[in-house]
Amino acid sequence: MMEYKRILLGMDGSELMDPVYKHCAYLARLTNATVDIVQVVDMDGLPIEYPVVQPDTENVYDDLLTAGERIVERTRQALLSRNVGEGALTVAVLEGHPWDAIRAYVKDHAIDLVVIGTHRQRGVHRLHLGSVADRVVRGTQVPVLVMRSA
Repeated sequence: MMEYKRILLGMDGSELMDPVYKHCAYLARLTNATVDIVQVVDMDGLPIEYPVVQPDTENVYDDLLTAGERIVERTRQALLSRNVGEGALTVAVLEGHPWDAIRAYVKDHAIDLVVIGTHRQRGVHRLHLGSVADRVVRGTQVPVLVMRSA
């Protein structure tokens, strides 16, 4: 059996990540691995209609970091509810291009496995949204488990 000591769970904030949480929790329990829950705030790739940003906000940057903190906390609670111990969980909100930030985090934190969700998109959207998962796969030296979200 492959021995994982540290798993990175890459989050995008989607509400449809339950299958990814479930499988990551299973792997963590099976291997006694810790899980680093990572969400990356990409200011350059922010769509205009991004739902977290309020039209009357004064500081979009702070709002996005706060949203990232809510995302990783929601994910942490999801893993706790799946019997992953509190001490086995670490959260991080990073800035930058998701694939670059994840690649650097993997290298700097001795990650053994990356678990990342992808959406069921069609057409042009599939090419764009799948690019993060594809770049993570190509840019890291550790195994990457790409799972479809619900």
